[in-house]
Amino acid sequence: MDKKKSTKDKIFSVAARHFADFGFEGTRMDRIAKEACVNKASIYYNIGNKEVLYAMVLNQSFKEGFGAFHEVIGTTLPAEKKLEAYIRHIAIVLEQNPVIPKILMREQLSQGRHLPDSFAKNIVQMLDGLTGILNQGNREGVFYVVDTVTIHFMILGTMLFQMTSSPIRRKKKAFLNKYQPEPGRLPPSVIDQICRYILRAVKKEK
Repeated sequence: MDKKKSTKDKIFSVAARHFADFGFEGTRMDRIAKEACVNKASIYYNIGNKEVLYAMVLNQSFKEGFGAFHEVIGTTLPAEKKLEAYIRHIAIVLEQNPVIPKILMREQLSQGRHLPDSFAKNIVQMLDGLTGILNQGNREGVFYVVDTVTIHFMILGTMLFQMTSSPIRRKKKAFLNKYQPEPGRLPPSVIDQICRYILRAVKKEK
């Protein structure tokens, strides 16, 4: 059982990297099988076709990281602290799962052509959680009434572009002496700035 689980985990790990690097259409099952040291037929038998594998990779990534959001939004913290915890949790998840930004950016560009409905539901759960925090802040009298999707994109979009643009800024000569990314995928100073900007956007002026 453990060996079977280990094999499946290895397949998922390789598949996630391939989907991130080559996109859904550019990913080939035979290459995943070769790198994971398994028979391609066994992937189809134990997991399913490429669509099923793609959905499982995305949903497992969500479950391992974003699935813990209920621990953040279910606390008794005031809304301001809860929103900051929410933002920092997203940063941790993306740091630990660097394939997610690439896959999400590809899906945005393709208008979600291959995005599984099951994963879209997970995104809605995230938005519902953020809405709950923003509504709490409004009830507490500290947040304006704001659009959840706009705030979501301000948080997630900034992080995704920070991560996916870093290789470009490191490689291209035009960025040699300026706008260089700091070490790390999402440096603490960047997360601190995002927290400040988001809180400044939603907080009522005293």
